[in-house]
Order: sequence, then C-alpha cells, then structure tokens
Amino acid sequence: MTTRKSKTAAAPPAASKAAPRGGKTAREVARLLRDQIQGGEIKPDTWLREIRLAEEMGAARSAVREALRLLEEDGFVELEKFRGARVTTPTLYQMFDLFEVRAALFGLMARFACFRAPDADLEEIVARIRAMLDGAADQTARWRINQGVEIGALISRHGSRDAREMMAASHRKARWHFSYLGLDNSGLIGPLDDWRQLADALSVREAEAAAGAARRIIYFTQQEVTRMLVAKGAKSA
Repeated sequence: MTTRKSKTAAAPPAASKAAPRGGKTAREVARLLRDQIQGGEIKPDTWLREIRLAEEMGAARSAVREALRLLEEDGFVELEKFRGARVTTPTLYQMFDLFEVRAALFGLMARFACFRAPDADLEEIVARIRAMLDGAADQTARWRINQGVEIGALISRHGSRDAREMMAASHRKARWHFSYLGLDNSGLIGPLDDWRQLADALSVREAEAAAGAARRIIYFTQQEVTRMLVAKGAKSA
C-alpha cells in the first residue's frame, strides 16, 4: 500500500506574524490563492494551512477560513476537518463535465445577447471577435485564451445575475485547468472558424446560429483538454 506524499505551499518572503488591522479580506485572500493555483505556483495536492496563510498574507484567520471556503465552492480545494485545505487534482470526468456545463452556458449567453443586447454592445462584441481573429496567428495561445475569456465576459453581460455568476465560476475553474495542463503555453490555435461564425451570427442577431457556434467553441477546447488529460494519465474520477 502506497502513501501519497503531501505537499505544503512554499512560503513567500517573510511577513508579519500578526494580521494587521485592516488586513486582507476573505475575497482578497481567495483571489490571491486562486491566482497562485491557476498560475501553477501552488500545485495540486498541496496542503494550505490556515495559520500559516494568515501570517504570510497579513490576514485574520477568519478571513483565511472564509477564503478557503470560497475556493472550495469553486472546486479549487477540498476542506478536511482538522487538516486544512488541499488543492484538488483535476480528474477526467470533472474536467469533461465542466466543459459540458460551460458549453451550455456559453450557448445560452450568446442567445441572450442576440435577444437583449443593445446594438452598441453587439457591435463591440463583434469588433472584439474580429480583432482577435485578425491577430490570432501572430499571438500566443495564452493571448488567444485571454481574449476568448474577455469576449465571453462581454457576451455574458446580458444574462441574469445567476447565469453570469455561474459563467464566471466556470471561467475561473477552466483557467486553472488550462494552467495545470499547460494549454496556455501550447501552440493551440483554437476554433477560429467557429469564432468567425459566432461574430457573423451576433451581427445579425441570429440566436440559434450564435448559440451553436458558441457551444462548438467550448466543445473544441473540451476535446483538446480531454486529449491532454488522457496523455497525462489523469484519473477518470
């Protein structure tokens, strides 16, 4: 029987041991930790200890505790009683399912934009897509992914608050998966034809065509992520 070796997040430069008054809020701590996980600075299976994080980040333990709870809601960590929080390792099923949800949400958002967005908003979205397409071949995969996320956020503005929050959460999780797999440093070009079709459909408010193109954009990424996970030997569940 093998025992998995646990890891602990490396300490940043020395910080005051006592959390100062007016220290970081739970959301600020969560954002910093999320950025470190997404950027690969904190690896999967790393244990995050509440006391240590409070000292390193200049935050109250209550703020750190709430930050870890927020990260658990997004699926970045698993909380274990008396042990702390452990950064999760993506599984094949988790990642596949996430992209199914993202495809459905992105398709809905594109549909909503056709129905609800003012002309000026649609023109801005279409212009951003066309600008991305014009520069895609000369830019890095990271740039193309960032552009896609920003355009997705613009499209999502016309969904309900709950739908926007779900889409934003899926973006955060997907960015971590991209970093974990090294997708944002790969030579991946992406589904440019589908982006072009999305721009064309949005420009004339063709809701069904826009929704279909939006879903295909996510399905393309799902296929790439699945292929890379299998090559990485990820667990199914």
